[in-house]
Amino acid sequence: MKTVDAEVAVAYKDPNHCCNQGSLVRLNNGELLLGFNQERGQAHADSGQSCVIRSFDGGRTWDQTTMAVVEPYTDYEGNWDCAFAQISDGTIIMHTRICSFIAPTALNRVDEQALYDAHHKPRAERLKRQTGYAVFKSDDNGHTWRGPLPVNTFPIAAAGDAHYLAGGTGSGHVVELPDGGLLMPLEGTLSAAGYEEGGGLSRETSRCFVLRSDDGGENWEHWATMAYDPAQIINFQEPGLTRMSNGRLVCMLRVLFRPGRYDNMWITSSEDDGITWSAPQRTGLWGYPADLIELQDGRVLAVYSYRAQPMGIRGCISEDGLSWDPADEFVIADCHTSPPGHPEYWHIGYPTVVQNPDGTVVVAYHEYSDGDVPVQYMCSARFALD
Repeated sequence: MKTVDAEVAVAYKDPNHCCNQGSLVRLNNGELLLGFNQERGQAHADSGQSCVIRSFDGGRTWDQTTMAVVEPYTDYEGNWDCAFAQISDGTIIMHTRICSFIAPTALNRVDEQALYDAHHKPRAERLKRQTGYAVFKSDDNGHTWRGPLPVNTFPIAAAGDAHYLAGGTGSGHVVELPDGGLLMPLEGTLSAAGYEEGGGLSRETSRCFVLRSDDGGENWEHWATMAYDPAQIINFQEPGLTRMSNGRLVCMLRVLFRPGRYDNMWITSSEDDGITWSAPQRTGLWGYPADLIELQDGRVLAVYSYRAQPMGIRGCISEDGLSWDPADEFVIADCHTSPPGHPEYWHIGYPTVVQNPDGTVVVAYHEYSDGDVPVQYMCSARFALD
């Protein structure tokens, strides 16, 4: 398989905090803004805070002095899965999940070591639940932020199991339509019970859907379902959406079959600005999740995590956004191999992608550090395409 010649750089690394699940956007002023989740400790717990960092040279390097927190975590609340987009009037929109929990010290006193399990994962999020979904907005290129603005996801449930209700990933950028409307791609369930990865056949499978805003992201309402299996077997998750210059909306989906088999990515599309969507079709690409962009030459690039040996970040190009040939797949970056006895360190990737005016492509993703306790950190890979 072909490997691109990429310049790999550390975007942000903190030995005391996992940093993961990025969202990359090229601003109108030429800067690259990378949003990501910073956990409250050395474990990936999905209860941290949304942060940003900048590159002033097209993704070659990242200015560490620009790292800033958009929405900080507290002793009782966190936020994660931030996604960023800049719309035509210059406003940057970030959407993110909000979760609340009870600390383990609420009812009894424990020593510091008791706060973590054998794999250094915190027990701090007792009774953690996703309690909402929110938008933050910036009118000054992401230096200051207004929010949280609550997002009404009705009829999709917005509270319940922390991971499996209304939400998305960094790849779920807001897309602006020609009439000024905004579409936000998310996943969720109608029931607040959510679903269970290992089975839970009495529970509802997740669907992918879009919300729409007609007032610049202040208010949102359910617009359309992108993918759903009424047989309650296929979970459609983590939609990566882009709009092509010909008007076609293309969305690549992560898929999980009950009772717990990860499948290839699937694709769905819309020719009427998201009102109706094609029946989802299975691609030949294995991996998850994906981010999509239309390249300057009109082709569509998908980037995605490959969480099997050899683990890494891969890409594939489609001429029309609908047909994807595994023969066109290429390796963007290799990722750290899980140390023996630590299978939990497979959680690499969540890539996010932009193209610079000179045609180079920049992909940001999370990776694991070396050491006895590997910690996730943010990387970027910059390369040219044929």
